Amino acid sequence: MSSVNRDLQKERDKATIDSSLITHILDGGIENTNYRHYVEKLLLEDPIFDEKDRYLIGPEEKYDLSVKRSLHLSKLLKKHNIKLDGDALLLISRTLNSDLALSIHYLMFMPTIERLGTDEQKAKWIKLASEFKIIGTYAQTELGHGTYLGGLETTATYDASNQEFVLNSPTLTSMKWWPGGLGLSCNYAVLLAQLVIQGKKYGPHAFLVQIRSLHNHQPLPGRQMGDIGLKWDYSTVDNGFLRLDNVRIPRDQMLMKYTKVAPDGTYSTTGNIKVTYGTMISVRLTIIAFSFLELARALTIAVRYSAVRRQAPLEIGGDEVQILDYQTQQQKLFPGLATAYAFCFIHQKITKMYHKMETEIMQDNFQSLPELHALCCGLKSFCTSTSAEFINICRFACGGQGLLMSSGLPSIYARFSASCTYEGDNTVMMLQLSRYLLKCLRKAQEGVTIEGSASYLSDISDDQLTTSDDCWTQPQFLCNAFRIRSYKLVMAAGQKIGVLLANGKTPGQAWNESLVQLVNCGKAHMQYFVLSSFVERLTDLQTTFAIKTKLNELCQLFGLYYITRNRADFMMDGYLTQGQISEATEIYLKVLSSIRPEAVSLVDAFDYRDECVHSTLGCYDGNAYQRLYEFANRGARNQSPVHETYDKYLVQLIKGKPSKL
Repeated sequence: MSSVNRDLQKERDKATIDSSLITHILDGGIENTNYRHYVEKLLLEDPIFDEKDRYLIGPEEKYDLSVKRSLHLSKLLKKHNIKLDGDALLLISRTLNSDLALSIHYLMFMPTIERLGTDEQKAKWIKLASEFKIIGTYAQTELGHGTYLGGLETTATYDASNQEFVLNSPTLTSMKWWPGGLGLSCNYAVLLAQLVIQGKKYGPHAFLVQIRSLHNHQPLPGRQMGDIGLKWDYSTVDNGFLRLDNVRIPRDQMLMKYTKVAPDGTYSTTGNIKVTYGTMISVRLTIIAFSFLELARALTIAVRYSAVRRQAPLEIGGDEVQILDYQTQQQKLFPGLATAYAFCFIHQKITKMYHKMETEIMQDNFQSLPELHALCCGLKSFCTSTSAEFINICRFACGGQGLLMSSGLPSIYARFSASCTYEGDNTVMMLQLSRYLLKCLRKAQEGVTIEGSASYLSDISDDQLTTSDDCWTQPQFLCNAFRIRSYKLVMAAGQKIGVLLANGKTPGQAWNESLVQLVNCGKAHMQYFVLSSFVERLTDLQTTFAIKTKLNELCQLFGLYYITRNRADFMMDGYLTQGQISEATEIYLKVLSSIRPEAVSLVDAFDYRDECVHSTLGCYDGNAYQRLYEFANRGARNQSPVHETYDKYLVQLIKGKPSKL
């Protein structure tokens, strides 16, 4: 388009912050920004990644195109010496809006072999996988079982006479269900099954299983498989099912770095089996990153459109105003904006923690693994559910236009909301964190000093909060309030379980009757951890005064939003009074108003190219109405002035001809 929308240009002209400097902060440095731009340019200048028909093609075409792109991408990156690891996949998914088939091949199939395979297994299988001689998936979830690994029904029974494992899906519910790429694309799987040796069960283990012929791609004998069916706007990935009937694989196709089955059936372990959590933690780190990236994409669309859209005057006879000026629109969008920034910073922090843990594990030090595993479970749950909620709010904030596929928002919401259930249902994930918190509480009560994110369980004070005129603008003050609230909720959950046990309930019954409180204390801990990490990041940040001021306001807004939303928690035991909550609410509304002048610059800082936003509403120039009209004219229903349905059914109403019914 030749010019930028006048309202959007005014927003940028009056801004006091340099959005490009914030981009470098979000990317983790200008070098990372420059590298991202390099990768984006590489992809978007390639015609195979042209997205102009994104919302005009059907599910079969989307799948076909996504596979074509995946194979082309592998060659393109190899040509430019770019390793297709987790970091590269994040950049690619950011650019292509996650529309990439075979991602499980890189995200889970190969990393699992790397982590659990012996040197000999890695030398053989990673080479084949990296050259696409085999295409793999990760088959864990079953039709009747998901995150509870102990309940998996698929069995791998060792036959010592032939040195083979015999794989079976003994029930309908034991068939593998949901693995990405299994439906149509993959010919191998890392498959989790219950290991059985001489009638004894040893729990779930990972096996390499060929599922299709490498010559004609036909399912091999004993494998009943297919695609599970269309999903909600997730057509680029062929999720599948697999049922096994006496499928035999060689003994050396059990991944044996940490657990081994000798030729005679002797079972042994080496090292620390807990290291297997590393793959799950790594995948959840990627999901946390997506929580930021997809929320940022939706906010870019909604905030820009809200600056362009004018609706009704504030005063009789006045001009219509930008809907971004309405307090209710700010209330819809700005808490999500603060959350996006918070999620970016928490991902940066948790990634550093992960790399530190990996270094420690190489030295057989597993001390930091339990907390990091618990935090990634909680963050996966909190970040995905929160981002999905705010993305949906962005959709509604754009009114009727937000329901159009061309806006991009229905697609973002439909695809991202799947993350609330895949790789661990969010409720189950939050309960994993809560279980860790109760263990920490028990240790604290035994006199053990707790370190890390739950250190408050050792040193909390029950004092009532004292407020001052400027306290609500002080991030550390807000952190303290969240810390006390989390402590009280963890204590309340622990006390309830204790009372139930004292009254004769079994541990399982006591746990089940406390689940709602346990989830709530996990959420409270997550909000505290994210807020305190936001504050920590800003404390160390070197940038301009204007940028630091605005980021501090976003941090403040994040805290105040959850105080106003969870006021009952903060008023527990009189820690905060009704009057103090009212003060916090007033400050919250003032912060919304303060962020308003910089809102467009704050989403510009996400630095999404128009080709990556994929929206008629959210392009950089703000010419939303022209794009809406042009896209509508490209639709199939507008290619002829008279649709065939008229001749089939409607003509009788006009001319009295018989219907073709």
